Amino acid sequence: MVSKKAILEKLQVPQRKEEAEVWEQSRWLNRDNVPLPPNRRTWGAWSYVGYWCATGINISGWTGGSSLLSLGLSVGEAMAVAVVGNILIAIACVLTGLFGAEWHVGFPMWNRMTWGMKASFFPLLNRIALSCTWCATQAWFGGQVLKTLLGSIFPSIYRMHNPFPASTAMDGSDFMCFILFLVLSVPLLYIPPEQYRIPFLFTSVVSTVAVFALFFWSLARGHGGGPLIGSQAMEIVGVEKAKGAALGWAIVYGISSQMGGICAGILNNSDYTRFAVHPRAQILSQAVIIPVMGIFTCLIGIICTSVAAQFYPDEGLLWEPYTLLTVVQQNGGPGARAGVFFASLAFLVSQFGINIAGNAVAGGIDLASLFPKYINIRRGAYFVTLMALPMCPWALVSGATVYISVMGGYATFLAPMTGMMVADYIFVRNKKVKLSDLYKCNPESIYYYIGGVNWRAPVAWVCGVAPTFPGFLASVSTVQIPLGATHAYNLGWLLGFFISAVVFLALSKIWPPVGLGEVDDYDIFGTFGSPDGPESPGMVGSDIEDATHDDKKDDLEGGVHVMPIRE
Repeated sequence: MVSKKAILEKLQVPQRKEEAEVWEQSRWLNRDNVPLPPNRRTWGAWSYVGYWCATGINISGWTGGSSLLSLGLSVGEAMAVAVVGNILIAIACVLTGLFGAEWHVGFPMWNRMTWGMKASFFPLLNRIALSCTWCATQAWFGGQVLKTLLGSIFPSIYRMHNPFPASTAMDGSDFMCFILFLVLSVPLLYIPPEQYRIPFLFTSVVSTVAVFALFFWSLARGHGGGPLIGSQAMEIVGVEKAKGAALGWAIVYGISSQMGGICAGILNNSDYTRFAVHPRAQILSQAVIIPVMGIFTCLIGIICTSVAAQFYPDEGLLWEPYTLLTVVQQNGGPGARAGVFFASLAFLVSQFGINIAGNAVAGGIDLASLFPKYINIRRGAYFVTLMALPMCPWALVSGATVYISVMGGYATFLAPMTGMMVADYIFVRNKKVKLSDLYKCNPESIYYYIGGVNWRAPVAWVCGVAPTFPGFLASVSTVQIPLGATHAYNLGWLLGFFISAVVFLALSKIWPPVGLGEVDDYDIFGTFGSPDGPESPGMVGSDIEDATHDDKKDDLEGGVHVMPIRE
């Protein structure tokens, strides 16, 4: 009979021989959460351009732009919201990218520093749950695009038998294509994040060409921007035009929903900036490409929806590109089917890009730090992808107003976490990190605090969540709340971010944590060595001390080779 110990040993994440000579795998450390050596840091400035093109041009961004009109905003007002929202997103992403780019560790390690070694599980679990939710949602969109693509080849797919009741908001072909999208995603999860540069480049080119082709085709066919640009916009949308104070709060809520829709990506941006070849690689590229792609995706979504309303008035507003492509095929000839095929193929590639990198792998990174001895990024990504089915994404995207409420709601819990992390790294610790202590869960670590919990973090987090939580409850239920609470919720991400940041900073100044300003005396993990060095982390560069595994070991549950740390 096989013992329990043997089974657990068999389930452990495999470790490379050369890495085992440097550090031992433990419940706090594995290859995927250790500080990255130079040979694994492959993302230059253009890699981040490709990343944000691939994740910025997507179905949810397209739909989110159109959904702003449901708040009673005109197209001009919606675009103003998109401009402000995306500029704020870019600023936030640059701030949350600093930690990863400068110290080459990601979101889970940052939370160990801010929350404490044990309390860091709380934000990790929140982020994992959100990864599963968004993975399911984007996989559903991907399934819809796949259905459109298959429909351009086999139109009979639209006449498949439907075993589901109308209340599920889907039919048999929807479900089949959703499952097929998940199956096709599995082999793509095998690619490690450090090798995403070429896939991102390919995905960004394909998706950019596709959306701009649809944009120019819509403008040419409609001889302009369509009826939503004119005075009849609100009548077509079916909502009353927001005016006065209502308009101001609608704009504020629109900005919050823009940030809420990507609040998870803002929060764990360091998971990808840690792959930067240089700390500056992520700054200018993200500052420019994030607002550019976000604004253009919003504009293209609105214009294409508007022109579709002009030519297909009986179909209602076609918010999603896959519904637009389906209607174009049904009302066109062979040429339309060919165009729908290539457009659907481009959107399908884009959905694979955003869902794998932005959701499945992001959740895998978090799981790899939650259970590092048994889960690596690849195993975690498989788990997140499999969880897409029980998440029932068809219920999350049943309408524009539901979708925008979901986007804004996430910020209630994640924005305060983001504010605390930024305040801690930049203002409390002055961007100094003791990397070795991020992997020690004992009182010797400066990040152990009291029993593994930095009490300042939960206090600051609760203070940031409290003002917007009543509004969140009201948005997902029938609870009645005062007008002031509604306005606080409309401020969403910004309010939660700044309250928690200020409270955390104040608590840290009044009761400073131990170890402020401390860094390792040696580059224990070989993180800052020569990029031309060998594979083994900790064995990079020419300044490695002549030390052995036995007489130079740290207490990270395993020995490490050391070299002088950078100045």
